Amino acid sequence: MSLSLRSFTTTVSTAVVTAQSSCTQLLDVSVGSPVRALMESVGGIGLWLQYLVLQILLRTRLATCTAEDCDSFVQDFGMSRLPGTASSGMVIMSSFSPAQQSAVVVPGTIVRTVSGLSFVVVKESMLSGWSETAGGYVRTAGMSNISVPVQCQSAGGIGNVPVGAICLMGTAISGIDTVTNPVAFLNGSDQETDAELRTRFPLWLAAKASASRAAVGNAILGVQTGLSYSLRDGLVADDTARSGYFTVVLNDGSGAPADQLLEQIYDAVNEVKALGVGFGVRAPSLLILNVSMTVVVPLSVGIQQATTAIQNAITQDIAGTTVGSGYAFSRLSYLAYVGAGVTVTSVLDVRLNGSQLDIPANGDQALAVGSIQISVIQN
Repeated sequence: MSLSLRSFTTTVSTAVVTAQSSCTQLLDVSVGSPVRALMESVGGIGLWLQYLVLQILLRTRLATCTAEDCDSFVQDFGMSRLPGTASSGMVIMSSFSPAQQSAVVVPGTIVRTVSGLSFVVVKESMLSGWSETAGGYVRTAGMSNISVPVQCQSAGGIGNVPVGAICLMGTAISGIDTVTNPVAFLNGSDQETDAELRTRFPLWLAAKASASRAAVGNAILGVQTGLSYSLRDGLVADDTARSGYFTVVLNDGSGAPADQLLEQIYDAVNEVKALGVGFGVRAPSLLILNVSMTVVVPLSVGIQQATTAIQNAITQDIAGTTVGSGYAFSRLSYLAYVGAGVTVTSVLDVRLNGSQLDIPANGDQALAVGSIQISVIQN
């Protein structure tokens, strides 16, 4: 909603013009005159009433309220804002002398980035390398490294780090010398914003009628932030057709959501799906997108500046795609010209997975960021 607001000066000026247009004689509206004083007093009351209206709108209408007033509005309907989620992924811990001794990495072990962001090793008993007897992940003598799951200790997008950012051991472990993350962490998400809360509210209301697509979608999105999904109606997990069945394909940004999250989604959907209807929840198939291009920039734009800006723009755009969506080849040139925020005069030889074709939509597929190679020419 767009509000037409007036300042005190505008209110008084409008009153003067209106009054003068209604009189056959020139009015004395100089400062200190009775007419001027009357109009200013009325203008002050009008300004006060305008302020009261704004305060009411900020507290009683979801489209205009913010922060805690947004929370208060939706809580009257039984809805609440979703908290942020911590990023997670796998790190590789290595030893300089693997043949000399084994090592045990226990849950609670801390690893860090150079900036001081901490990640903690978590227990995933289904992973290879986990030992209930040792109470941790075991690197046996002779093995040079071991992969262990970690989770950021700070919730939100701050935990989304690039490849190799996690490079310091915060907890000393005998038999472990180095640590690194071989892939970027992209599944951390911030607390639901006011705009996201407003967008989800109509879906939440529509979901009060259970056993509908809206109800299932709301159940999924109500588990945590940062989720995307597709509903494959009439298909089981292996794409075999089956009437009275649907499959939820879920992604949390990592391309491989944890079993615990899939179980949470299953329980949430099971509460709202129709009686007698079967369904399943599974992770998506993953398609890695590799991008390469050559860009020409003015001499005033640094090569590293342009490279980093374009890489970041493409990474964020691919990471923001939802499950099942394709990717338009033409977006890459657009992101280089406009999305990166640097001056680019020409974009040449753009390749998406080695070709110049769109990635078609696929309800089963999530897109992940691979290598992004930007060759910059200054001209």
